Amino acid sequence: MNAMKTAIFRQGKWLLGALLGILGFGGCNPGRYFRCEYGVPRADFKLIGDVKDTQGKGIEGIRVVFQPSKDNVYDNDTVYSDAKGHFEIERLRHDWPDDVKDATVKFEDVDGSAHGSFKTKTLDRSQLTVGQDQDGDGNWYSGVYTVRADAVLETED
Repeated sequence: MNAMKTAIFRQGKWLLGALLGILGFGGCNPGRYFRCEYGVPRADFKLIGDVKDTQGKGIEGIRVVFQPSKDNVYDNDTVYSDAKGHFEIERLRHDWPDDVKDATVKFEDVDGSAHGSFKTKTLDRSQLTVGQDQDGDGNWYSGVYTVRADAVLETED
């Protein structure tokens, strides 16, 4: 009977070890260079800016599309400019802040001639201002960032 209990205990111990291994427990080395953490890297982003005509007047109804990465077309955000040409959108993204290193912001006149007709314009990362407003927690959360995009659109001929 003792031999049977020992065999069952060893079998259960092996199954428990396999289950914990699948879940990731024991797969971490809590040494000097590694931290055992589970989660998703994320940062809070806000996109703000103004869109104006060549005379400096705000343009209403311009579609503004923020693409944080050329490789990730699924996380685009869209907002429309208000009567003063201002736009603002806040979004929680599940990416590192470095993912905005190749971000673009596209400005499109989609309302026809309702507020004038303007050419489409795209700003690349070098034309955007990215600032960190709040530090992260030192772990997966990287903090709060503001991406500023201001554009001057030319009238359509």
